[in-house]
Amino acid sequence: MHLDNELQERLKSLLDTEAVKHLRQMALLNLGEMNALKVNASFENPLDHNELSDTYLDALRTVYVRPEGGDSFDDIYGWWRNPGSVVVLAQKPSTGRTATACALLAELRHEFPAVRVGPLGFGGGLEFPVRRLPQVENRGYLLELPPDEDGFKVASTFGATIERLQYTLKRRSARLVVLTTPEQWRRVGGSAPDGIKPSLGAPSPLEIARKWLGAEGPPDLPVEQWLTDDDIVALLNGQPPVEALEIVSLILDAHHARDSSLPNLEALARKRKNGADTPFDRQVLSVIAARNNWRPQLLSWHKESGRTSFQRNFLLACATLRGASVAHVYASTATLASVFGDSDPSLEGQQDPGVIEMVDSIGAELQADDTITFNRPEWDDAALEYFWVDRPLSRVKFLEWLADAPLKKPKAALETLTDAERQAMAERIGSFALRWAVRHRRQEPLRQLVRRWHDTPLWTTAVELLTSACLQTASGSYIHEMLLQWARTDNAAQQLATVEVCAGEFGVLYTGKALRRLRHAAGSGDGEVRQALQKAVHGLWSDPSARRTLFGYVIDWCRDGGTKLEAGQAAFRALAESTHPDAPTLPALLPHSDEAEFTASVTDLIVGWRALFQGTQGFERDGQASAVVRLWLDAALSHPHAHADVLKIFSAAVKLTDPTGTSGENARDRLRATAREWAKAAALEQSAGRIELPSAGQAHRAVYTELAQLLDDGIIETFQQTLAQADSEKESA
Repeated sequence: MHLDNELQERLKSLLDTEAVKHLRQMALLNLGEMNALKVNASFENPLDHNELSDTYLDALRTVYVRPEGGDSFDDIYGWWRNPGSVVVLAQKPSTGRTATACALLAELRHEFPAVRVGPLGFGGGLEFPVRRLPQVENRGYLLELPPDEDGFKVASTFGATIERLQYTLKRRSARLVVLTTPEQWRRVGGSAPDGIKPSLGAPSPLEIARKWLGAEGPPDLPVEQWLTDDDIVALLNGQPPVEALEIVSLILDAHHARDSSLPNLEALARKRKNGADTPFDRQVLSVIAARNNWRPQLLSWHKESGRTSFQRNFLLACATLRGASVAHVYASTATLASVFGDSDPSLEGQQDPGVIEMVDSIGAELQADDTITFNRPEWDDAALEYFWVDRPLSRVKFLEWLADAPLKKPKAALETLTDAERQAMAERIGSFALRWAVRHRRQEPLRQLVRRWHDTPLWTTAVELLTSACLQTASGSYIHEMLLQWARTDNAAQQLATVEVCAGEFGVLYTGKALRRLRHAAGSGDGEVRQALQKAVHGLWSDPSARRTLFGYVIDWCRDGGTKLEAGQAAFRALAESTHPDAPTLPALLPHSDEAEFTASVTDLIVGWRALFQGTQGFERDGQASAVVRLWLDAALSHPHAHADVLKIFSAAVKLTDPTGTSGENARDRLRATAREWAKAAALEQSAGRIELPSAGQAHRAVYTELAQLLDDGIIETFQQTLAQADSEKESA
């Protein structure tokens, strides 16, 4: 029994260490070995059902460092823990505000196990009404106000709604943390209750390092020796939390490196008083060099006499294709040389150096599983950055090679990548492209991946990568802006990626921003983009707060006489065929109750149906559009409150249109024929005994007759208007 307890403690310790490691990777967007979706999965999906997992919260409590200066974290938690409380954390991104918000939720969950905690989406509007709060009890919410951007800004009245939010939260035994920036809060925080925005200081970078190294490092890691070293202390001083975590990563990598493989840094050692006499000194030197991107060391390596382009390309390929077999890297190096226009190395025979010599030439090690590793912390990233700076005219070709790497099967290598290995390589390359795009504020790496991976099995990987990046603090703001630019382009792959991201979790948490991007993508003439747009509209409709804005965009598209019309037709059809969850025979666009958050106007519905009737490809009598017509006729029959509106909408929608369809019929004739077949089908079902109510077939005929009379009245009115116009023209003449 004692042994079982000991094993359980060891397993718990291992779990905690792994969770802390994944938490650091999430905080850093350190996606070299896993993408952010995998980081989420390592916490048993921290956002599962909009709740943060206990594994994530426990890991955060282990490493969270309370800010120094300003209001005490414990004091803030002391009053915020009471039901009905709202706290506003108005700080700049990357200052630890998200960690503080989640730490409050973690403490709440720890003290009150019955309370569930998680994020709360702002919704699709510019305001956050009280009805956005879920009608459940014992909750702790994290609400991030969407960052302001051109065309979308949170309403300046947000602060005035907080008192009502407090009242509703108290009734439901809930609490709320609001994340914003100082600039945004000055604009929206007017009339907010006093005392809800504490003044927070900054966490000590030295304490951040101590907490993380103690939680994640192995038992033999001399934490205090590292954190009392003058050079390490100098590196940490004044650093924001993210930079402190970067240094933690370097310390862990340096500690794991074998002393025999540590580089000779005599030039750097001469600048230190302690020299480089011990393994620990050499580890410290490695961290210092890594913080400077190994620039002097890489320069020396590139300048060495006899250095060949084959070796430089091999270093670049190894740094990029981490985890791939050496044979695949070796063959991919030849492809890279060809892309650059260098002389092609001879991989067959023994004319050019083999893999063992090449691995040695770049200071790497060949592992037992035939993969290549560097023992210098962040050497691979530094090598990539050196190339990026050193070879500006080769960047485009390198990115093309990078995007193609997981798609190609090098013929020169006997070993071929399995599907799993190819997927893993794609994730690593995608992670590299994401890190570089965010760090350098340049879209090129991600743009190349999206264009090259379109219509390939890696497309899902690209969309998942972008979705994850949208939700990460370290990358979110840049990727949001990038997707807005992509939605405005005329490149189908970039537009499709934007639409599919907006249809996913990004659209749930940032509905207003997603709608804005979909509005721009609606101008695409690509069929695949329009189909994805239709699915996105259908999915986002499930958020009541998005419906007013979403429907407004769709109707604007339907009014458009250009490329957005087809997008409007498809989107309106998707909405028109949706039904209320608790009334499956009533279209969702028709009113169901007086308490509905949004009700479409008859005028706008006429615009939407007119666009749908104008479609030249989808309104055959046995097509999708005619099925929607039958659904609405059923609603007119089954729901008396909708009867008059449905018939008015249909008759008005075809009144001024006369497009020629595939069968030579105009829109009015197609509508009349569809309604007639609907009524006849009901009569046939009644005669066959499939409709029990004797008057059912008669009721269908009555609806058809009333619609036909309205259509005839429309013809007469149009004819009279034509005669009146002709008479007016004669008089004018």
